[in-house]
Amino acid sequence: MEEEIKKAIDFVLSNHAKYADVRLERGYATVIDLRDDVFREMSYGIDQGIGVRVLYKDSWGFASSNNLARPAIKDAFEDALNIGRALSVSESNKKSATITIADAPSRTDHFKLKPKINPDDVSIEEKKRMVKDAYDAAKAHSDLIKSVSILYLDGYEEQIYANSDGSYIVTETPAVFMRAGAVAKKGDVLQEGRESVGAVAGFEFIKEENPVTVAVKAADKAVRLLDAKLPPAGELPVIMDNRLTGVFMHEALGHAAEADHVLYGESILKGKLGAEIAYEGLTVADDPTIECSHGYYRYDDEGMRSNRTEIIKNGVLLSYLHSRETAGRLDAKPTANARAADYSDLPIVRMSNTVIEEGDWQFDEMRADIPFGIYAKGMRGGQVDTVKGEFQFSAEEAFLIENGMLSTRLKNVSLSGRTLDVLKSIDAVGNDKKRGTIGFCGKDGQDVPVSEYAPHVRVTKILVGGASS
Repeated sequence: MEEEIKKAIDFVLSNHAKYADVRLERGYATVIDLRDDVFREMSYGIDQGIGVRVLYKDSWGFASSNNLARPAIKDAFEDALNIGRALSVSESNKKSATITIADAPSRTDHFKLKPKINPDDVSIEEKKRMVKDAYDAAKAHSDLIKSVSILYLDGYEEQIYANSDGSYIVTETPAVFMRAGAVAKKGDVLQEGRESVGAVAGFEFIKEENPVTVAVKAADKAVRLLDAKLPPAGELPVIMDNRLTGVFMHEALGHAAEADHVLYGESILKGKLGAEIAYEGLTVADDPTIECSHGYYRYDDEGMRSNRTEIIKNGVLLSYLHSRETAGRLDAKPTANARAADYSDLPIVRMSNTVIEEGDWQFDEMRADIPFGIYAKGMRGGQVDTVKGEFQFSAEEAFLIENGMLSTRLKNVSLSGRTLDVLKSIDAVGNDKKRGTIGFCGKDGQDVPVSEYAPHVRVTKILVGGASS
């Protein structure tokens, strides 16, 4: 296989391609979806394929196929080359950006993450029982629980990556994920609770997290919210818990720091490198090197070795997140943030694990001098405009803070504002960093696994609102 790939790369280079790379992927995946006591899906699938990029002049050609036979590999390279040629001709009458690929060392490696328990060694019946036990525990938690859903995913992937710079990298990694959702009803009031766990790890991770505990947490959250009150409206001091802090930094800051958004004028952070944009005690990083995290990877999808990138350090914007192309076009160093959902997708700039470093505040100290404010926990959903730098989030649950004490439980709490204003309005960072939300981040139709690690953070004022339900 290595020799066939090398011949195909040499072929496109001899036909005046500037650069080429390839990803070959083979893997399996298990999906178990149990909703309202019905197994909506229980499947085991095997997938394989190839994705080839060829840079011809200043145009990318991309081709993918699920055929890994030797002739098909060369065919994919030829298809990508021809697409690049065709695009370069069609763009010859208009000004196109010069594409520069940032320099990177070539690497040869075979990395295999060996799980304690390979998910493939666990029978589908055992996984089914595990999901059903979690479902039953959530349903039995309270008579108020009316609907429960459990989604379980696992997989194992082998990827071969090679490029025209001489890299040839083989990686083998397992992954597991579980999400529990529960809906509680009291009279006409409906409330939902959700919990997720996942990691680039083996089946042992799911067992250690205890699916029953995860499901019961989701059910308990839904029940708690039934008697919660609507929040006050107006600009108020807000303490965000570790989950809300993590997702806020991922959505409002992280996406704006993706260098493709910066290049296309879609980011409020354009031109702000080296500027103080946040509270001086705030440090935010992207770190795919955290083992057993959901956003872990050894190499990105351009063969770059993963590393920690500090986006903000002590309030100063230090770096964007880059692919080799964005780094080349912005005269920066690549940060190993090129990711693709699978072989049929182009690698684009993506986050991995968003990490907010600890400060020295304790939670009780944060709320002690707040006469009237909000303690917001978790994230139910929202939207971010990276161009205008505006956001609107809904917390999963919250509490009123009165004279430094937590009082009334709140629901449907909406937080909105401008990202840069909020970053500057932070005045305390907690000393209690822990793993927060685990899930999948969508961009340009591609979903990749991510997670957050964060402490509590206090903001002097955010616009708070609420909606009835």
